Amino acid sequence: MTKWWVIGVGAVLGVLLIVSIVLALLSEETVFEPGTPERAVQDLLRAAEDDDIEIAYGMLSEELQEKCTLQGFLDADATSFSLNYEDIRATLLDAKTIGDTTFVGVRITQFYGGGLFDDRGEASYNKRYELRQEGGEWKFTEYPWPYDYCDETE
Repeated sequence: MTKWWVIGVGAVLGVLLIVSIVLALLSEETVFEPGTPERAVQDLLRAAEDDDIEIAYGMLSEELQEKCTLQGFLDADATSFSLNYEDIRATLLDAKTIGDTTFVGVRITQFYGGGLFDDRGEASYNKRYELRQEGGEWKFTEYPWPYDYCDETE
């Protein structure tokens, strides 16, 4: 009797594992409405994933662009900690508006390892993006992750 109980529990656990894998593979990315601050953050992270520094730079406010040239932004990106953008997941936490500024909270989960003999691990942290409307578009008013700073020494 005990042997059949163990086999039954093992079968149930196996089915649950298969269902969770299928659900994970079928889950789709949420695409936010154009013209929202959440979409601006999503577009910035896509630009980082595509390594499109010009699009990311264009999403900075006029004030940040005046402080930092495209070359300074590119130099800062080249010297910053290199991330494998294909191995991250960004999850929207919240969006709050105070005055004319909107703060978008995002949980970033970075996955690492996974080679033949490597352990697969992950690290998660929260990032807050600060945006304002400029010319009908949402612009970042602080250097956004993963472009946390600019080389303003030029």
